[in-house]
Amino acid sequence: MDITTRLDSAQALYDTGKYSEAIELLTIGRFDLHPVAAYNIGNCYTRLGELGEARLFFERALVLNPNNADARHNLDWVQLRLSDAIADPTQSLDQWFSLQLRGFMLSEGWLIAALLFLVASTMLLALRKWKYPMMNWRWPFTSTVLGIAFIGLAWWSAPKSNLCIATAPSTYGYSEPYGQGKRILLLSEGSAAQLRKSSEGWFFLELGDGRLAWFDAAQWGRVLPTETTF
Repeated sequence: MDITTRLDSAQALYDTGKYSEAIELLTIGRFDLHPVAAYNIGNCYTRLGELGEARLFFERALVLNPNNADARHNLDWVQLRLSDAIADPTQSLDQWFSLQLRGFMLSEGWLIAALLFLVASTMLLALRKWKYPMMNWRWPFTSTVLGIAFIGLAWWSAPKSNLCIATAPSTYGYSEPYGQGKRILLLSEGSAAQLRKSSEGWFFLELGDGRLAWFDAAQWGRVLPTETTF
């Protein structure tokens, strides 16, 4: 089943109130890494009242496509209804730069532009060799440089995020992993934190106010899973 067919089937389930079935259909085979699917899953979780999961998928939809105004609106709506008051963590510079590039054009667009410049370079070099030997060499050189630069922008614009969202109603933070340390934090559903490292089912997370703690990974979701490839 291709993504279009799957999205249509999930929409039909959503329209009849079968939100859990729609989520199951869209999460099979990592279809939830498609920006439209992630947005639709967020809508399903919103209807189910699971706002932590809803926030997770609206955040994912926006990382994959920052121009999704509906996902931004729905994320704002969800955040207003989440009780945790801790400030969100700050994005790293490379995550911010990636998001700005994707807001202008998605990775595929930057790559297509790069290929067009490189094809133009090849054609200009062929013309210079076979038909116009007096052609200024700066034209193919400039086109090649631009092609290489756009390849770099395509790489930089790939989705990047270490953001994690608490999906459990409440989650404890510990001073050590595996629940062996002291409980030092208690966060509510929908809280956000940056992942610093992980260890056998535990996340070491940094909150927006700089505090650090270990959390049970089963109670959190990564906006971009580790197996994500683009």
